[in-house]
Amino acid sequence: MNEDDMELGKIVGSKSHIDYVCEIYNDGVRENPPDPTDYEFGQFVYIEKEIQDRSCHFIGVIYDTQIVDPDQGRTGPRLSQPEEQNIFQPSYVDEKQVLAGIALLGHVTVVDGEIEEVDHSIPRWTLEVDDVVAKLPEEDMVKFHEVDGEVKLEYYQRMVDVAEGFAEDILSQILERLKQEKPGEADALDVIQRNLEWQTKMEGM
Repeated sequence: MNEDDMELGKIVGSKSHIDYVCEIYNDGVRENPPDPTDYEFGQFVYIEKEIQDRSCHFIGVIYDTQIVDPDQGRTGPRLSQPEEQNIFQPSYVDEKQVLAGIALLGHVTVVDGEIEEVDHSIPRWTLEVDDVVAKLPEEDMVKFHEVDGEVKLEYYQRMVDVAEGFAEDILSQILERLKQEKPGEADALDVIQRNLEWQTKMEGM
């Protein structure tokens, strides 16, 4: 993690303490806005904040996106239909926007740009409107899953609860990426994969 990491957008709302909405920067805000491949499904992100005079890095993953065209189907600057307003409630917009749903998975301690401590528990602190969301490098995504010398996904059930219908796809994608980067952990990751498939099957019955 460093200051050269691409900034994707800013926080504009939330559905819960661990479920946030990010408004992706467009060319009206940034000269070189992020490309769709930068905020794709399953992209890991981080938000750096100062908490009690120390830097804290919140780690999350993009699990959903919505596109907004305020000129379609309305006369005022309302972002969504009433029944949808409990999903995304950012500030009024007057131009096309992409909104990304971000599930917070934990937080890390960073020293000189390197991840030193990983915690997959729910952060005690909340994000705030206008907090900047940055793209997490792939190598840091792997480090985020190294807990006490083992590859873990201790946020697994929370991801299932937040992503709902998208949970199997996003968790399977994460597991495949980790197996490629950490082949020595493939057997343990396969167990998690089978549990995910079984849980998804049972919930669908």
